[in-house]
Amino acid sequence: MVLRQGTHVYPFTMQLPQGNFPSAFQGVHGRVTYALVVQIHRPWHLAKEFRAELNFVSHIDANHPQLLEPLAASNSKELCCLCCTSGPISMNAGLERKGFVPGEMIQINAEFENSSSRTVIPTATLVQTQTFYTISRSSKRLVPKELVKIEGRHLMPNSTGVWGDQMLQIPANTPLTISNCQILEVDYYLLVSLKIPNGVNLKVLIPLVICSIPVYRPPADF
Repeated sequence: MVLRQGTHVYPFTMQLPQGNFPSAFQGVHGRVTYALVVQIHRPWHLAKEFRAELNFVSHIDANHPQLLEPLAASNSKELCCLCCTSGPISMNAGLERKGFVPGEMIQINAEFENSSSRTVIPTATLVQTQTFYTISRSSKRLVPKELVKIEGRHLMPNSTGVWGDQMLQIPANTPLTISNCQILEVDYYLLVSLKIPNGVNLKVLIPLVICSIPVYRPPADF
């Protein structure tokens, strides 16, 4: 309709289209955005445009059976010093499940064995990776980013250590996992490592999925 001079207010609703769309995301080399655009057309003038960005969140349910399965990883290595071989170091790390939501605590269980002559330091780091592809996926660029890190007690030579329910909190503003975009992926993994002075750290990587729907916990019976 033609709008006369003055203020005009028109409440309206709009149905979002159905489909598997990635969540809104601001990346290092690219972004995914959604916006509502309103235009006013005036005779003999350029159209006046108003734009409001929407924070669209794709539903990723942490209750999916594959995301509820426990995860585990292990690694070991021998340390050498000149012509001498030191004892091995090893670790086993595990999580109760794969799917988490922003702000949630990750419960880490791990066992460390240090049979070497060096003091090592256990650490756990939540890492985000942003992968950007060309439209043909013939090339890509990977950008890792450490979000949060915790450090355990030093592990002395010829000793063992245990993480029993060690907690690491996911930052509340962590973007969701994106795996349904042709040119952009956002992934996460937990890096558990033993820092070795003057040596290459021992590491295990455990993949994570950051979801929008938390794990359902039935109310406690009283």
